[in-house]
Amino acid sequence: MASVASGLLGLALLAATLTGCTAAAAPAPETTALSQPERVADIDGAPQDAAIAATCAAVATTDTLLHNARTDLDLGTITGEQHTALLDSVIVTYRSLQVVPASQRGLRAEIDAVASYLASATPTDSLAPFDPDSGEFRALFEPIRLACEENGSELYVFATTGG
Repeated sequence: MASVASGLLGLALLAATLTGCTAAAAPAPETTALSQPERVADIDGAPQDAAIAATCAAVATTDTLLHNARTDLDLGTITGEQHTALLDSVIVTYRSLQVVPASQRGLRAEIDAVASYLASATPTDSLAPFDPDSGEFRALFEPIRLACEENGSELYVFATTGG
C-alpha cells in the first residue's frame, strides 16, 4: 500500500513538474499598447461614473430592504414593529448618504430630495415612518433608478423569499 501511495505521489510530482515546464516554454501572447485599452473599453455594462455607481449600490441595498420588509410583513414572518425598524434603517441610510463626500457620491440632489421627504413624512396608520409604496416616494425614487440605469449601474433587488 505504501508503494502505491509513493508511486501516486511521484506521478503527481512528475505531472506538476512537466506542467510547469510546458507552461514556461509556451510563448506569451503578443500584446500591443493599443490592444489592452480597447479590451477594457469594450466591457459592456461598466459604470460610467464611479460616484454614481457607489450611490446606486447603496440605493440597491435600501430597495432590497424595502422589498423584503414588505414581503416578510405580508407573509407574517416579521412583526409590525420589526417592519417599522427596517423602514427606520432606510431613513438612516439616506441620511448617511448625504454626508458621504461629494467626490464619492453621485446623485446628490436626488438623494437629498428622498432624505428630505423621509425626514418630513407622516407616519402611516400602522405607525411605519413612511409608506414606501406611496406615489410621492416612488416619484422621488424614479429619477435615481433612471440615473443608475443610464450609468450602467442598474438597481437589483435580492429577494429573501420567492423564486
